[in-house]
Amino acid sequence: MANRTEFRDSIANAIKAHVPIVTVESFEWERVEGIISGVTRKLGTEYLKITAERGLRLFDQTKRRWVTDHPMIEDQQEWSVANVVQWVRDELEGEVLLHIEDFHHNFQGDDISVGDHNDAQPGAPAHTMSWSYVGFWRELARMKPSRGKTIIISGSTPRAFGDLEKEVVSLKLDLPEVGELELILDRVIRHQNFNECTGDVKTRVVESARGLTVMEAQTAFSLAGLLNDDTLDENAIPMIIRQKRSLLRNSGGLLDYFEPNVSIDDVGGLQNLKRWLEDRKEALTPEARNFGIDAPKGLMLLGVPGCGKSLTAKAIASMWGYPLVRFDLSKVFGSYVGQTESQMRKALDVAEAVAPCILWIDEIEKGMAGAGGSGDTDSGVTARTFGILLTWMQEKTSPVFVVATSNRVQNLPAEAIRKGRFDEIFFVDLPSKDIRKEILQKKIDSIGELSSSASSEIDLEIIAEHTELFSGAELEQLVKDSLFLAFKDEDGGRPLRTEDLVDVSRRTFPLAVTMKEDIRKLREFAHNRAQPADGVEIATEAIHIPEEENPFGEENPFDDD
Repeated sequence: MANRTEFRDSIANAIKAHVPIVTVESFEWERVEGIISGVTRKLGTEYLKITAERGLRLFDQTKRRWVTDHPMIEDQQEWSVANVVQWVRDELEGEVLLHIEDFHHNFQGDDISVGDHNDAQPGAPAHTMSWSYVGFWRELARMKPSRGKTIIISGSTPRAFGDLEKEVVSLKLDLPEVGELELILDRVIRHQNFNECTGDVKTRVVESARGLTVMEAQTAFSLAGLLNDDTLDENAIPMIIRQKRSLLRNSGGLLDYFEPNVSIDDVGGLQNLKRWLEDRKEALTPEARNFGIDAPKGLMLLGVPGCGKSLTAKAIASMWGYPLVRFDLSKVFGSYVGQTESQMRKALDVAEAVAPCILWIDEIEKGMAGAGGSGDTDSGVTARTFGILLTWMQEKTSPVFVVATSNRVQNLPAEAIRKGRFDEIFFVDLPSKDIRKEILQKKIDSIGELSSSASSEIDLEIIAEHTELFSGAELEQLVKDSLFLAFKDEDGGRPLRTEDLVDVSRRTFPLAVTMKEDIRKLREFAHNRAQPADGVEIATEAIHIPEEENPFGEENPFDDD
C-alpha cells in the first residue's frame, strides 16, 4: 500500500526502469489518472489510455486533456485491447505508457484473443488466433527494457497473474490521507459558500471522512453541509459517517454496518466495564494521539449467553460516536486455495479504511475454534487465518477498536486472549438481584403506555427474587411474554401486574439451569483471567438451583382459588 507521494514515486521509477507491466489497485480512477498524467508530463512520456467506454485516447500534455483526433491514434479507435497492446509493443517508437483501465475481465480465463501472431499486423481480426492467458502476459512481462514501453493495468480489485506474479509489479494507492481530506473540505466550503470550519471542529469533521475516496468525501461534505444549514460542524459528522456504508459493500458481505440504536444507559449493570469505557471515550481522537496516547486495541467480553455482550458492543459505538461494523468470521472461509486468507486481509483493509470505527466480532470462537490444531483437518487454513487476525490486532495503528464476544472462550487458543491482543478482558456473569431489578425496570419502562401505566405498582423485589438464574435476555423476554397475559385478560388489555411476571417466570427454564456445567467451566476459566464487568468477584462454585418456593410465603395472594 502506498500514499499519494509513495505511489507517484513508484510510478515514476517504473517508467524510468521500463518495467513492462504494472498493476494498480484503486477505487479512485481520477486520482490514479491525475498522478500518472503528472508523472508522464514530467518525464516526457507519451500517455495512452484505453477504457471500455471511451476506447483509446491520448493525453495532450500541452492542453492537459484527453484527445482522440491525434494522428498518432486516429486509426486505432476500434481496436481491441489485445491489438492495442500489440501495436504499442511492436509499432510505436519512443517512451510510451499504455494505461488499461477496468479491463480485468478480459484477462481472465484460459484464452485471450490477440490477433494472428504469425502475421502480427495491427488491426488483424481478434478471432483469428487465441493465445493462452499465461503465454500472452509472459511475453509482455518479459519485453526488453530497451523498448521503453510500460503497461499499467488498473482496477478496483487486484487480480492474480498466475505464475507471473513475480514478474509483475503490483501497486496499491491508499485512500486520501488527513491532509488531502482537509484540502477537499476547504474546497467544498469555498465552492458551496458554507460557513467557515476551523479548529477542533474541522479536525473532527476531517477525521469522520477517513476511509472515503476523494469523490465520496467531496459528496459527503457537500450533502452534510446542505442538510445542516450550510454548516459543517459536530452535527454534520453523523451524516458524513453514514456515507461510509458504501465502503462496506466493497467487503463482499464480510462486514456489515450497524446503526447504533442503543445507549450505554440501556445496558443494565456492568458498572466496572462502563467506567473503563468512559475513561477511554476520547482515546481514538486526534487530541489523544497528539497527547501521546496509543489508540486502544479493543476488549474481549466473555460471559454467559444472553447477559448483554452484544448489546454492550452496540452501546459502545453509540457512547463513543463511531460507526459500528460487524465482522462475520464465518464468511471469510472459501473453497479455493488462498481465498480464506485473502478474504481475511480484505476485511481488515476495509475496516481500516472505515476507521475510526468499532469492529464487532460476535462469537469469535465459532469462527476460530480449533485454530491451534487445524493442520490435521484443513491444511492449517484456520490457523493461518487466525494468525493474520491476531497479528493485525497486535500491530495495528489505525483507530479501529475491536470488540470480540465469546461464550466458549475455552475453545480458543491461548494466544488469542493474552495481553497485547486486547487491552482488557471482561467477564459478564448472570445479573445480581439489584441488577435484575434495574434491568426489569428498564424493560417495563420501555413498553407501551397502557401496559406500563401501573408499573410503579409492580413489586420488582418479588420478581427479582423469583428470577435468580435469569440472564438479561431472559428478563427481557419475561416482560414481553407477560404482556400477552395482560393484553388478553380484559377487553382492550390492562396494565401489567406483578402476578403476570411471576406466572411466566414459573414456567420458564433459564439457560443457567440447562447449561449449568458449561457456565461453571466458563467461570473457572475467567477466574484470574478476566475483570468482572460488574465489579463483583467471579464465582467458581457450581450454580445452585433453588427448589421451587413460593416467594409470597405460604399463601400466594395472586392465586384465584
